[in-house]
Amino acid sequence: MIDPNEHEEAALRHAGAAAGEYVESLGRTDLAQWSEQEWALLVDIVVTAFQDHLRDAYQHQPVPF
Repeated sequence: MIDPNEHEEAALRHAGAAAGEYVESLGRTDLAQWSEQEWALLVDIVVTAFQDHLRDAYQHQPVPF
């Protein structure tokens, strides 16, 4: 992402926090030990959290593109 705006930066922080919660819930930080399903769920959590946050941020504003 080049030159993220304030909403995108907030969405990145939100997605990072969601990812951290998931990693903590697994109790394993050695990513080499994760299953394919655990990796896929991490990606889903990050992407969904990012998109949800942006959608909420722009809900009452015109989309900037």
